[in-house]
Amino acid sequence: MKEIKKWPLGLFVLDLLGAIIAAIGVMGFIDDGGTDELLLIILGLCLMLPLILHILKLLPNAGSCEEKDKLDGEH
Repeated sequence: MKEIKKWPLGLFVLDLLGAIIAAIGVMGFIDDGGTDELLLIILGLCLMLPLILHILKLLPNAGSCEEKDKLDGEH
């Protein structure tokens, strides 16, 4: 039976906060085009990065033995 992995709530909070900050930066950049807004966009994207890295870490590794066995069994 597959084990159920829990998603960390803190990463979702960081992602939401990062999305809000990035959206404020994009709206301000469209309005003014200043460097402060670019910093907000970069900060927001950096806050969103941990959730993306966590998701990538959960993906199965293409070089793992299990994947090779599955691929060999399909032929």
